[in-house]
Amino acid sequence: MSSVHVCLNNPLSPSRTLRRSFSLHRETPSLLGIGNGRRTLHAIACLNVEVEATDSNAGKPGLLKSKEVMETEARVLVGTYARAPVVLASGKGCKLYDVEGREYLDMSAGIAVNALGHGDEDWLKAVVEQATTLTHVSNMYYSLPQVELAKRLVASSFADRVFFSNSGTEANEAAIKFSRKFQRYTHPDAKEPATEFISFTNSFHGRTMGALALTSKEHYRSPFEPVMPGVTFLEYGNIQVTKELIQQGRTAAVFVEPIQGEGGIYSATKEFLQFLRSACDDAGTLLVFDEVIIC
Repeated sequence: MSSVHVCLNNPLSPSRTLRRSFSLHRETPSLLGIGNGRRTLHAIACLNVEVEATDSNAGKPGLLKSKEVMETEARVLVGTYARAPVVLASGKGCKLYDVEGREYLDMSAGIAVNALGHGDEDWLKAVVEQATTLTHVSNMYYSLPQVELAKRLVASSFADRVFFSNSGTEANEAAIKFSRKFQRYTHPDAKEPATEFISFTNSFHGRTMGALALTSKEHYRSPFEPVMPGVTFLEYGNIQVTKELIQQGRTAAVFVEPIQGEGGIYSATKEFLQFLRSACDDAGTLLVFDEVIIC
């Protein structure tokens, strides 16, 4: 039995039975980074587990091995992700299996998506039942599941209405549009309605062009500039500086993550969030909470 630490750049161990300490995180293999004089903690999930090879996938005819899959991926897919060197083939509950049959404990859940685990019986039953009843009909028509889900969300949240989207970045793009349309609708006689936005340092709101403009990290924005203009970045949690910048007639919306996930698990104080609510109400500015990933 051997011990290895699986990071983004480490090769898979050829051992069939090993103790593995692995880290799952989004962008960087380091736990603690120091930049611009600021210590940044990156959240990771670590666990020592016994990784036993099983026969569920190993030896199946036509099943490629990890190295072959990764080499093929490099030839046929656009390289947009720094993947961990693991090729997953199947899963059950919180356990995952690679193409060689090694077992892993899933602690990322598809980046906070698979809350029920893999192959959940109730989830499978619901998916199969809906697929055999009605598949995709688009938003050109009414459908019962969409309305029923919206009713449940409204009943259990602050919202009066729901907008469904396919991703977090698309949700933020919609919020940008809603904010500017709201300002035009509520100030129909204004020659120049509020169109600007406030976002905060260390923020991440998505990779599409509008959401990217709200993301403070330059290495995300710089390859695609110029992005949407009119965004001001303020220090996260700084009430005094923010108070001076939220202005009636200029600021369409303030975008904030109550808990910054990509930025390193920084939580806003209750006082800061309450201040934002009050300041935005006074200025006629919308307040957008980006809570897509706060796991």
